[in-house]
Amino acid sequence: MKYRLGVDTGGTFTDVSLISEDSGESYVTKVPSTPENSSIGVLNGAKQIILEAGITYNDLSFFIHGSTVATNTLLEKKGARTALLTTKGFKDILQIGRQTRPKLYDFRARQSNPLIPRNQRWEIDERVDSRGEIIKEVDEKETQKLINLLEQNNIESVVISFINSFLNSRNEQKVKEIILKHLPHTSVTLSTEVLPEIKEYERTSTAVVNGYVMPKMKYYLEYLERYLKEINIIDELYIMQSNGGIISTEAATKMPVRTMLSGPAGGVITGRDIAEKTKYKNLITIDMGGTSLDTSLIENKVPKYTTDSDIEDYPIHVPMVEMRTIGSGGGSIAWIDSGGALRVGPQSAGAEPGPVCYGKGGMNPTVSDANVILGRINPVAILGGKMKMDLEKAKKVMKEKIAKPLGMTVEEAAEGVLKVVNTNIVRGIRVISVEKGHDTREFSLLAFGGAGPLHAGDIAEELECKNIIVPPDPGIACANGMLIADVRHDYVQSYISVLDIVNKVDLNKKISELYTSAVADLRKEGFTENKMDFHASLDLRYEHQAYEINVPIEDLKTDKNILNQAKSNFHQNHKKIYGFNRKEAKLEIVNIRLIGFGRINKPQEKYAKKETKDIKKPNEVTNRDVYFNGSFVKTPIYNRENLYPTTTIKGPSIIEQLDSTVVINPNRTAKIDQYNNIIIN
Repeated sequence: MKYRLGVDTGGTFTDVSLISEDSGESYVTKVPSTPENSSIGVLNGAKQIILEAGITYNDLSFFIHGSTVATNTLLEKKGARTALLTTKGFKDILQIGRQTRPKLYDFRARQSNPLIPRNQRWEIDERVDSRGEIIKEVDEKETQKLINLLEQNNIESVVISFINSFLNSRNEQKVKEIILKHLPHTSVTLSTEVLPEIKEYERTSTAVVNGYVMPKMKYYLEYLERYLKEINIIDELYIMQSNGGIISTEAATKMPVRTMLSGPAGGVITGRDIAEKTKYKNLITIDMGGTSLDTSLIENKVPKYTTDSDIEDYPIHVPMVEMRTIGSGGGSIAWIDSGGALRVGPQSAGAEPGPVCYGKGGMNPTVSDANVILGRINPVAILGGKMKMDLEKAKKVMKEKIAKPLGMTVEEAAEGVLKVVNTNIVRGIRVISVEKGHDTREFSLLAFGGAGPLHAGDIAEELECKNIIVPPDPGIACANGMLIADVRHDYVQSYISVLDIVNKVDLNKKISELYTSAVADLRKEGFTENKMDFHASLDLRYEHQAYEINVPIEDLKTDKNILNQAKSNFHQNHKKIYGFNRKEAKLEIVNIRLIGFGRINKPQEKYAKKETKDIKKPNEVTNRDVYFNGSFVKTPIYNRENLYPTTTIKGPSIIEQLDSTVVINPNRTAKIDQYNNIIIN
């Protein structure tokens, strides 16, 4: 029997999921993350779950990892010493950007400093015109002088981004060849390999982020893969991408910018799977862990994607699941600002020292401490008893730093912390829902992550969601999603043309070229044509606009009305997003996109245990006082392992399991569906 292993590294815990390909039997576990070297946490988790399942390393057929290395490298500004080589006259493109202010009315607001300082940016006297014709070739002698400067400045990574290179990449390729000939161990990133699109600032910024994190990602993946092979865990390691697909470590090493939302994207795939199997087609997902909360939206079973993202004010224009990260997690620190108001986050206690209740040296009250004080989290132990909780110390710190200064009881202070953090979360969710033209009353709230099901009741009430869904292993949802993801490659080609007069033959030719590249790449990875799927789309905009909307299309040869349908879809989407459209205006094609999927065989589906006559109504394991709406209420506590389809539980109740705790608020009812999801109405 063969097994698949998925590992997702989080800020506080590393989540591990193991599933049998034949029976669908699954195992989950969580181990503390190791921020100083996240690969240690990955290896610890893999060893622990293999031991718990009673299998050997040889029983593994597939290993996928959601890595935070690229993201943390960027956030912590601990990337490589990087140089930018660009066209003469464009040295300051990273600072000029789009000439927008971070905060329109804040005169003290400052742009983030570029990842590459000015003294590590050099110009090359080359030029490609707006038609893609080279009007000035690269001078090898000039490039050789730059190589000497790279050596003198101890440059580890080089980014090459020339003007109009997306139309003709020959000059970029030539400089890369010269550099690697003389400096073979230097990492080199070409803007045309990362993002062959119009808009030089976004293309350059994306390439710079890729080059900045590449050496660290390469070292991490090579170390991890080498160690895994030494102990015979697996021959090949796969990495989760930000777009919800997976790639090989070789591809992730070359394009680490595609892994910036590596872990959270797995949770969205879990959401898509639930939307496809159940009647709940519209979902708002919340993935709340120890450090932050990630929220995304799934409409009619399809996750929302974007190519217009930024992290820490650095534009990253590769396809990603559209997601908003909020600095609200279990480890988010509660504090009082200079005006005497209670605030929560974005500072976090992280994995070390963690919340006060973890007993690892934390000295600041956090969201997790508030949940323990109010009885929502087991005040004795979590993780199936593996981690003890220090309730008294949590109360003491909450009293000293929050309750006493605000003149309230410890319980009132803890409840205040939860209200503030939930308000922060609701505000963030509205950015990706209400502000994008979606009515949250038409969506269900899918809650996962270790802390998501704790807060889902209050959040759903504020958003007026239809109901709440908690998957079988909420704390491991991202790792579970990785195990059912497919290999995915994204391709793009800039193509500027007015839609009404586009040359369909030429447009089809460009799509066919992308299709040929996708087939070749998927074949290299062992996929046959019957395991491949392709989806083409166009980036469209009103003529003279600066921003585009992506619209799917089919093969133009099959239906002459395809472009008319694309036009209609564009107008409809534009009105939904911006509140208006201009049907009389001309539309312009900006980019052609193609997604190539390599379909991986999915593990056998495992349904929840069927209810039989000898299964009685689940008995509560115990009960304890839990704080709801200003007072403690004697609340039944259930073990999720004892719940079956058709089981009904009335709130207030608590459901505990290894990886999370589910809070069912008063006047709510929870049922278990056939897939073992908890549905709270």
